[in-house]
Amino acid sequence: MRFMFKVMIVLLLSFQTAQASLSKGLAAAQAAEFATAYELWLPMAEQGDAVAQFNLGILHSKQLISQASPEEAVKWYLLAAAKGHVGAQFNLGIKYDNGIGVEQSGAEAFSWYFKAANNGHPQAQFNVANMYRDGRGVEHSNEQAATWYKASSINNIPQAQANLALLLHLGAGIEQDVIMAYVWATIASEADTRFIAIKELVTEGLSDNDKKWVTRRLKK
Repeated sequence: MRFMFKVMIVLLLSFQTAQASLSKGLAAAQAAEFATAYELWLPMAEQGDAVAQFNLGILHSKQLISQASPEEAVKWYLLAAAKGHVGAQFNLGIKYDNGIGVEQSGAEAFSWYFKAANNGHPQAQFNVANMYRDGRGVEHSNEQAATWYKASSINNIPQAQANLALLLHLGAGIEQDVIMAYVWATIASEADTRFIAIKELVTEGLSDNDKKWVTRRLKK
């Protein structure tokens, strides 16, 4: 019993030390002392801490340290992503999508975006939808595009809301619903005025009563 208690104490102290290093590294990064942040996070990353690994990936990716390398960014993102770090999964999608630090691959980009999307990353969900729509890195599917645009829309990505509105308006990959098309277009245009044109497009064919109903629903 004493042995187990001592083990628990050691584990607790190790956790507290790790948390302190993460916090100190974050404070250093916020003060633009990136070399200090790197020195604090590196031992943790080497010991397998996913957050520290992700943070090192950021330092390399954004060239915030003198030894910055896109290949090193990918290395640390891969380690963090393997532990389920959703930000690392999404960033790997970007790397493969653009061929930064790795050979460009639409299929690999989709694979990592998809992992992040399944873990609830809104922008990854939007990117997955785009890739299904365009048939890039994955077989074309308007049905899957609509599914992922909806997921991203629920997570408040205006571009996804606008695209979902168009699919609903056209009945492409999803049952046509001009009322819901107007709902999503309205939400998107209120978040980003660039999508006012989408709202005007899907308004065609709607009665004044339909528009008033939508306005009342959105105000609740």
